[in-house]
Amino acid sequence: MYSESDDPNLPRSFRICERCGQQTPTQLPQCVNCGAPSAQAVVVEGQARAEHRFQRALFSRATPVTYAILIFNFVIYLLMASVAGGNFLEGLVFMNDPGTLIAFGAKTNELLERGEWFRLITPIFIHGGLLHIASNSYAIWVIGPIVEKLYGSARFLLIYLLSGIGGVVGSYVGGMTGPGWTPSVGASGAIFGLFGLLFVFGYRYRDELPSNFRRAVTTGMLPVIVINLFIGFSIPVIDNAAHIGGLITGGVLAFIIPYIAPGRPRVTRLGLVILVVCVAVIVYSFMRAYLIGETHL
Repeated sequence: MYSESDDPNLPRSFRICERCGQQTPTQLPQCVNCGAPSAQAVVVEGQARAEHRFQRALFSRATPVTYAILIFNFVIYLLMASVAGGNFLEGLVFMNDPGTLIAFGAKTNELLERGEWFRLITPIFIHGGLLHIASNSYAIWVIGPIVEKLYGSARFLLIYLLSGIGGVVGSYVGGMTGPGWTPSVGASGAIFGLFGLLFVFGYRYRDELPSNFRRAVTTGMLPVIVINLFIGFSIPVIDNAAHIGGLITGGVLAFIIPYIAPGRPRVTRLGLVILVVCVAVIVYSFMRAYLIGETHL
């Protein structure tokens, strides 16, 4: 004798439909009798719509500062290659002349201790080789737009600068036991700051972010951070202290600087002031490097 309940392919659990009061399989989002959706299906659909609205509002935002940073980095790099001694192509590929790096604002512990504090800023935009700038540019191109869309252009630039400074400070602390004249350059401290910011961001706003977006930010950042730190510890020439300094700074900034939720104005008077101040600090730092650069060439 055969009955439907003996069929292993049929669902064995049922619920009572809220509309018609009849039994319907729990696994199905709609009642098989009247077609009414289950309460759970309504909740899931509402969450999906909310997440879609959040992502549509977020990813429609422009990211001009990210691309301005990329362009500025390449302009500085080309200027260094053009003034470095020797073959231009060789300088473009390797950029390993310490004099040129220092003249453009590379960080060394000795020069920081002499009071050249602009070297907390300038190294963030300087790179030592084509592979170096290419890898950092790719990281900025991937992670920068996400942070700029979340925080707005002004706050993004502020976060980028402060994370970069944190990276330089970490490099200084990590290099206190080594030779004080070794130049250190690169945007990796700022990039790790963005990693740390996003990781903590997912935790701080866990109750208001769409679940899928929150998981992508938190669980997606952790392996990136671990892998890059492992690479930094494995390769002696990488300044991993700068990575750690930037990572910690970015994580702290996630608790201090609020993000701009979808629907809130991105351009404010305070934001414009922050943007102008950050740009002025960058320009002033490179002007200071230019004014004293000839003494280090």
